[in-house]
Amino acid sequence: MEKSIQILFVGSDPHLPDEVQAALGSLGPWRVYSHLASTFAQAVEIARDRQPNLVCFQTDREDQEWRHFAREIRASLPGAALAVLYDPTELSPQQSESAVVIDMVRANVQDFLRRPLSSSELRQLLDRLFLERMPPQTLAGTVISLISNKGGVGKSTLSVNLAVELATRHPGKVLLIDASLQLGICALMLNLQPESNILDAVRARERLDETLLRRLCLVHPCGLHLLAAPADAVQAAEVDDASFARLLNLGRRVFDYVVVDTFPMVDSLVISALDISDLVFVLMQGTFPNVVGASRFLPVLDGIGVPQERQRLVLNQNHQHFAGKLSSSDIEGRLGRRIDYEIPYTKGVLVSLNMGKPHVLRSMRMFGFGQRIVKMADDVEKVRGAAAGETRE
Repeated sequence: MEKSIQILFVGSDPHLPDEVQAALGSLGPWRVYSHLASTFAQAVEIARDRQPNLVCFQTDREDQEWRHFAREIRASLPGAALAVLYDPTELSPQQSESAVVIDMVRANVQDFLRRPLSSSELRQLLDRLFLERMPPQTLAGTVISLISNKGGVGKSTLSVNLAVELATRHPGKVLLIDASLQLGICALMLNLQPESNILDAVRARERLDETLLRRLCLVHPCGLHLLAAPADAVQAAEVDDASFARLLNLGRRVFDYVVVDTFPMVDSLVISALDISDLVFVLMQGTFPNVVGASRFLPVLDGIGVPQERQRLVLNQNHQHFAGKLSSSDIEGRLGRRIDYEIPYTKGVLVSLNMGKPHVLRSMRMFGFGQRIVKMADDVEKVRGAAAGETRE
């Protein structure tokens, strides 16, 4: 089974990014999300935002700044592992490799990587740190993103209904983040009046913890927590990808399920969400222009590192039947991919939008719209169950 991990590489050597890229090419079951920092100060900021599992850093043994950096990482990320990147050929005649190792161990560094980096050594390091020596970690929350290449396809409607269905099964353990920052309407669909939103969490980033995050959420009677979108587009501009990644990582520690309703654009913020999403529902309508757009959009997802095994294609038939309507087989032929879920047109969904009452709370679960939402939620739970099995192993 695939194992996800985030690694922060720190070093000013201009060759390091190329080494990292090459080393990440063949790591077996490990799915690695890498971040690069050229200075210790930059690395501390990235570490706070991205919450990496492992920090690998270069150091000049004679420079004591790395000791301060190691202490900062330990303070801000007590669960992260530390490893030193070193090149044995750069040791002076007065230094022995064993002496360097002992010195680093005394500074609470857990492991070492020789340069130039290699896939085999990096994989062995990950196996040692996260399979052999470290105790099983608490299972992080499962992140589900809903995404499309255009608006109006029903993405927010499905995000809300999927999150509500999960919340009825797991009250108090589901967070819906309205990351459609400029056009977010999830609060309206839930008939909630936002007194706080994502922007409050971003502005409080230095003191944001699990307790404060819960306080900033709106709570729906079904047990769902919502972090609403900003009130307007001007406020939305303050939410950057680093702050959002930090918020998302905190959400994973607090809630078992985090559902993200994204903006229909692949920008740096959306990529931050996709990077750590366990499941990505890709939505489209059954019209020819939309299908053509989807055929161009899917390769983009592949190119930014969202493999097909984490994607689910959703055909949302949110229009009544009309002449010339494309069939699901027509669409599958155009995409060269199987459609995982086809959501039928349901008049009651439109009524529920006006009432602010998610349709899944009122619909039959054995057929139609309700049945499809139930199956999507089952899929999400299955992914989390597989991850829980990995953690126990």
